[in-house]
Amino acid sequence: MLPAIQRFDQVLRTAVRWTAGGLLLAVTVLAVVQVFARYVLNDSIVWGEEMIRLLYVWLVLVAATAAPHMRIGLLADAATGVLGFVLASVRVAIMIALLLLLVRGALTLNASFGGDRYVTLGITKSWYWSGAIVCGILWIVLLVTGLLSRREETVE
Repeated sequence: MLPAIQRFDQVLRTAVRWTAGGLLLAVTVLAVVQVFARYVLNDSIVWGEEMIRLLYVWLVLVAATAAPHMRIGLLADAATGVLGFVLASVRVAIMIALLLLLVRGALTLNASFGGDRYVTLGITKSWYWSGAIVCGILWIVLLVTGLLSRREETVE
């Protein structure tokens, strides 16, 4: 069962990286086109700024789910075997608790402001808060699959 979890973890992380890359490409292309339209054609893409802001929020959240994060690994890197797995489990549990707060806050904000609409895009702002909800849950899944993959390495 654990090799299947490791494979799922790898596939999911690859999909997240490709998604983040696609969002970065979309933001970059839209920003360049918007600058070209404004300064060369003396016209503006009305919806461009709102779309860039929305895509950028999703980009940051998607990329954060699978990015290696800064940590002080003095004790965690020195601990191997079962102790290392226990320390990693505690770290993951704390991160999951914080991510659940993020998701809860995003759900609350979505309930309060999700019905508002972007002026030029015509879509609801629930797309904005949905990024934190979806990516928070995705991040939790990646934390758990990453921890289980490490458990497999600890057992061997």
